[in-house]
Amino acid sequence: MDIEERRNLVEGFLQRCVEYANGSIERKRQRGEDEAEIARWVAYRDFTEHAFREVSSGDLDSWLEDAAA
Repeated sequence: MDIEERRNLVEGFLQRCVEYANGSIERKRQRGEDEAEIARWVAYRDFTEHAFREVSSGDLDSWLEDAAA
């Protein structure tokens, strides 16, 4: 698997995590859950979005390299 394929795989995973977090945040708000718990999910979502942008830009390509190569 080359770097682009690895990047695409990680991007897809991170995007799904963001989508799940957005849904979870919405469900928690609808149920009136504690704002501290919602804030933790928002922080997770924001961090994951940031990681997605770093992976997408190629900034973390060195993390995706095969260590055995």
